[in-house]
Amino acid sequence: MKKKKFIIFYLFIIFFFFFFFCKLIDKTLNNIYGLGNPLIYNYSKIYGYEIKPNQQIKRLKNNISINNEGMRTTNDWPKSSLSKSYKILFYGDSVTYGGSVVSNKDLFTEKVCHKLKEKKLKSFCGNFGVNGYGLFSIIKRIKYKKIDNEDLIVITIIGSDFTRGFNHIGNQPFWEKKILNYFPAFTESLFILIDKFRNKTKYKFEDSSSTLIDYKFYNDNLKEFNDVLNANGKNYIIFYSPTLDEINGSNQYSFFKKILNKNSNFFDLSKIKYKNKKELYHDNVHLNKKGHEVYSNFISKKIFENYK
Repeated sequence: MKKKKFIIFYLFIIFFFFFFFCKLIDKTLNNIYGLGNPLIYNYSKIYGYEIKPNQQIKRLKNNISINNEGMRTTNDWPKSSLSKSYKILFYGDSVTYGGSVVSNKDLFTEKVCHKLKEKKLKSFCGNFGVNGYGLFSIIKRIKYKKIDNEDLIVITIIGSDFTRGFNHIGNQPFWEKKILNYFPAFTESLFILIDKFRNKTKYKFEDSSSTLIDYKFYNDNLKEFNDVLNANGKNYIIFYSPTLDEINGSNQYSFFKKILNKNSNFFDLSKIKYKNKKELYHDNVHLNKKGHEVYSNFISKKIFENYK
C-alpha cells in the first residue's frame, strides 16, 4: 500500500514539473514570438475575410494595433466629414498591412501622414491592407466600404495580386476566435505545422502557363478596378510594389504594369532611386523598416503633389 502511494506521489510530482516546464516554454514562445495571441479575423462573404476591429497584440515584439474600423492604424478613423484632416485610405495586401516584422509606427502608411504634417498638411491615414488579399478582394473592399468621408484612396499592388482569386478564410492560416486553453502558444504552433503539412500534401501551388482566358480574366479585373475607383468619385493614386526578383530583372508581371501605366495617376515604385534595394526587403516581397521609410518618402511626395 505504501509503495502504491509513493508511486502516485512521484507520478504527481513528475506530472507537475512536466506541466510547469510546458507552461514555461509556452510563455516563452508567447513573449518572444507572440504565439498564442494571434490576430483575429472575421469571415466576409464579399471578400473572404477582414481584420476584426479593436485589437492590440504583439508579434515578434512588434506592436500591431487595429482601430475601430478594422484598419491597421493606431488611431480611430474620424467619423465626421467636416474633419479638417486630409483623410487618406490605403488599400492593399500584406505589403501594405506590413506583417509582423514591423510595428504600426514603422508602416509606410503611418509614416506618410507624419511626412505630410511636416509639409503643413494635416492628414489622417487609414490602413485597410490585409494579408492574402488579391486584386479581387481589394476591388470588393473599395466597392463595399462603409466609409465615405475619405479625400483620397491609395492602392499599393504587387504582381501576384492579379493572379489571386477569391480567398476564403478557410484557405488561410487565420483565426476567427481567441485560443482559450492552458497552452495557447503550443496550440498555435501546432496549427502552423498542420497548415504547412496540409498545403504541402494536398496542393501543388505552381503557376500554370497563361492562356487567353487568363488574360481576359486579368483585363476584366483591371476594368472593374478602374470602374470602381471612378464610381467612388474620390481622388486616387495607384502604386506598384516590385519584388526583389523584379528589381533584379524579372519581367514576370510586366503585362500588368503595362496596362496600369496607361493610368495617369499610376506610379511604379521600382523607379525609386536607392543604391542597394535589397536592403529594403525582409524577403522577396515584403519590406523591412528601411523599406517602409523609403516608400513613405516617395508616396508622401506624390500625395502632396496630388493635393496641390
